[in-house]
Amino acid sequence: MKQFYLKRLLFVLPFLLVAIISKAQTNDELLNLLIKKNLLTQHEADSLRADLALKEQQKRDKEKENQHNISIGSRALQISGLVQARYQGFAQNGVNDAFDMHRARLDAKGNITDNWSYEVYTEFAGTGAKLLDAYTTYRFADFLKIQAGQFKVPLTYESLVSDSQLDFIDRSQVVEALAGRSKDVIGNQNGRDIGVQISGSFAKLKGQYLFDYTFGVFNGAGYDVTTDNNNHKDIAGRLGIHPIKGLDFGGSIYEGEDIPLATTKVPNPVTQARNRYGFDGRYVTGPFSVTAEYLHGTDGSVHRDGWYAQAGYYVIPQIQLIAKYDTYDPTKTVLTDRSTIYYGGVNFVFNKWTRLAVDYLYKREETVQIKNNILEAQLQIAF
Repeated sequence: MKQFYLKRLLFVLPFLLVAIISKAQTNDELLNLLIKKNLLTQHEADSLRADLALKEQQKRDKEKENQHNISIGSRALQISGLVQARYQGFAQNGVNDAFDMHRARLDAKGNITDNWSYEVYTEFAGTGAKLLDAYTTYRFADFLKIQAGQFKVPLTYESLVSDSQLDFIDRSQVVEALAGRSKDVIGNQNGRDIGVQISGSFAKLKGQYLFDYTFGVFNGAGYDVTTDNNNHKDIAGRLGIHPIKGLDFGGSIYEGEDIPLATTKVPNPVTQARNRYGFDGRYVTGPFSVTAEYLHGTDGSVHRDGWYAQAGYYVIPQIQLIAKYDTYDPTKTVLTDRSTIYYGGVNFVFNKWTRLAVDYLYKREETVQIKNNILEAQLQIAF
């Protein structure tokens, strides 16, 4: 029987070679010819056609993976973006109500191979374009990835949440003040820095990893800069725990030395400690979510801390009601400077790309009350 199939194969080979060399006949024509000469059955020909079609598709997919020219949506280059147009109405006298472009961003990322990936993320709102993220990542396995370039420092839960995925228009006071954002002593760094980090997930149970970690070494001078402003390198780390589906806990730590923004123009400025630690928790079940976070910071001899707790509920898939308690103490030794904000808001979700957020911020100072409540509305398109 084996010799019979061997003779059959030897008889078929010349036909295949002639077809390949001369290119005078297509694969389909060749198969029809072999059927006609009773060298192949119809079933065998159909199987060969299916195999050839599969291999041809795999070849096209491979060629698509390897082409690095611009092709939106391809594996090598994926383009996305974010536009947030905002209105702010201020109760405070002397502050004008205004429309502004809160964020206008363009994101380019992709996978060069199964292991190598990259991202370049740029902000166009405000005065001039700013480079937010620019890094490359190599993945050894789920438990070990190495990343180098400019990216978010692994500090606090809320700072790491994408701007398009925030429940409220603004981040909490303590995150803005202690995670390298608008009110930090080093200025607004968008929570980012330049350095290298390792990360990964491990201990999988029922299809879900129980732990993930991130540890990095950074300049400590912030993002979009050409050099470090001191010789000390800062470290940051975060550990996440996910005991059951929908429940997440996290802890973050940061240790560094930095030159405060207020002293950058002083000759021979002196560095000071800029240390942080915090912990957070989040639970999501169905349409309901609750999040809480505490963060403590030390800048030189000044200790600061704050925390927030928030809850959200989708009354229908298109409408989410949200509320938040947010308190921050910028100087622990001063007993009269704590500020507290009560948030109330609603998110109208038109589709997965477009959302209208409306927030009201009721602000209370510890001693002298200021009429500084804010009504905000923001239309977001993420593509």
